[in-house]
Amino acid sequence: MNDSEKNRDRYYVLGQLVEAVNLLASAPQAALILPEIRSNLVMALDGAQSIEEIAGIPGRLTPVFGKITAPAYPAWGASFYTAAILLEILKIDASRRAAMEIKYTPAIVELVRQDDISIERLEIEENLSLEIIIKRSLRNGTVPQAFYTEGGFAREGAVILTGDNAVQVAGTALRIAERI
Repeated sequence: MNDSEKNRDRYYVLGQLVEAVNLLASAPQAALILPEIRSNLVMALDGAQSIEEIAGIPGRLTPVFGKITAPAYPAWGASFYTAAILLEILKIDASRRAAMEIKYTPAIVELVRQDDISIERLEIEENLSLEIIIKRSLRNGTVPQAFYTEGGFAREGAVILTGDNAVQVAGTALRIAERI
């Protein structure tokens, strides 16, 4: 990819994130699916190799007066945890360039399944790398479209939605929120 294409992709990623945040902010029901720890929405450059090549929302998506708000415009390297998960997914499926966390409940996992979205549980073990945790969730070498963790002591569970771009992921989150 030449410099002009890289710059075009950088603007595309930032534009996707702004549009996705606007979609979420305009739908009051979207705030119902934010975890207590709030949520991040991230998107990677084509061929991203590091967290600095993944843009996210500084300060995370936050509910204010019942609506999702973003405290700042998207920025490169603004997320660590969600970006790290996305980097591992990109190693297996380079088309899956965006991710977002939503609230975990068994009912939300069931709504995801009812939407024909493949979802697998992430088995979090302290002594395992994120790479191994993600690889354990593969089915026939395929990355599921969503993952979930049930949480545990001092740790909230989450559903992690993935997709080709941020607008697609936000749309998936909104479909789920509308059915809660």
